[in-house]
Amino acid sequence: MRRALALAALCALAGCSGGGDKGPDGSPAQSTSKPATPTAEEQLAGLLERRAKALQAGSARRYAATSTGPQCAEDRREARNARRLDLRDVSLRATKTDVQGAKAVVRVRSAYAIRGVRGRFEAERILRADRTGKGWRIRSEASRRQRHPWEVAPFSARRTDHFMILAPSALAVEGLPEALEDGYARMRDVLVSGTLRRRYLVVVAGSAAQARQMTSGIRGVATLAAISDTAVHEEGVAEKVVSVASQRLLVVWPAFAPLGADGRRRVVTHELTHAALAPQTSGRTPGWLAEGVALYVSGDRRVQEAARDVAGGTAERRALSLSGLSTPSAIAKLGGAAQSAAYAYSSSAAFYLVERFGRRRLFKLYDAFNDESLSAPTGAELTAQAVRRTLGVPILRLERDLRRWVLDRGLLPR
Repeated sequence: MRRALALAALCALAGCSGGGDKGPDGSPAQSTSKPATPTAEEQLAGLLERRAKALQAGSARRYAATSTGPQCAEDRREARNARRLDLRDVSLRATKTDVQGAKAVVRVRSAYAIRGVRGRFEAERILRADRTGKGWRIRSEASRRQRHPWEVAPFSARRTDHFMILAPSALAVEGLPEALEDGYARMRDVLVSGTLRRRYLVVVAGSAAQARQMTSGIRGVATLAAISDTAVHEEGVAEKVVSVASQRLLVVWPAFAPLGADGRRRVVTHELTHAALAPQTSGRTPGWLAEGVALYVSGDRRVQEAARDVAGGTAERRALSLSGLSTPSAIAKLGGAAQSAAYAYSSSAAFYLVERFGRRRLFKLYDAFNDESLSAPTGAELTAQAVRRTLGVPILRLERDLRRWVLDRGLLPR
């Protein structure tokens, strides 16, 4: 109805009833004004659109035609690399444009998708453009991190039942497809909450330098074997996830390759757990719980390591405390031995909760942080409130019982 009213209003304004001005022959007068010249911002938007279409098509000639100077050679290289991949929905959208005469700086949201994989993968870019005799052209593109695979090196694509693997063409990733499928199967057997996607994108970094180029804001990426990279949209006081924009698994080959079959399976399962639970992982979920569940599902039991830390008292105090690890980023902010101790303690907490309360109660606690009626501030107070409501015990008693269990299981002979 609203659309019909809008159309009627437009007709009235345009004189659709026949009452408008007419020429000598009685027909409506024709406008003789020239079309308005597109603004610089509109011309640059058109340039970005042509650039995106050329990249998706893998046309080195058309892509380089949108740039000038040394950027042309770089564009030809990237377009040839992109041709190897089955890209779809490539877009370059200006979010801010600053035009100063014949120069312009454009902040761009670069996005793409891969055929057969859900989601779009996005990154920020800063483009500098010059007005030339042939119109606006890109002079340079700046972004040290969040690089797309084809911007880093030539990549090749390989599809398995549940994964699309993009790996450097010169790198032999032997055993990776098998490890990925083994991890996926493990997820089906153990995970009682969360949903696995039909297929995930896996991007392999051939070196620590490549891993840093393709990520942003992840500490110690060079020492990690794999990373679950998920973009979500959250709403409300509970910071509940309302949509998952994209998901991918980044494998850092120098750290992943030396692992045995069991180690590879655990790494893959751990990261897939984060991916599968992303839709129900509140922005308030404690670090120890998010990592503890992933360690539990992957079968990564670290009770003996935690027992040595608890008994020795050498690790940072907050690394061996549920309260100290209750903010979402608590573990990520630690480093070295303290971070290792925090992972071990989180693993122990998850295995203890399953032994005492059952697996379903562990996941019920995980879901509790999406409840807006839990109103305590994010961190130790919110965790205490969720634990009491879900498990029926005060957080201090849970902490005491957990530490006793860790020492009993980790140090005493069975």
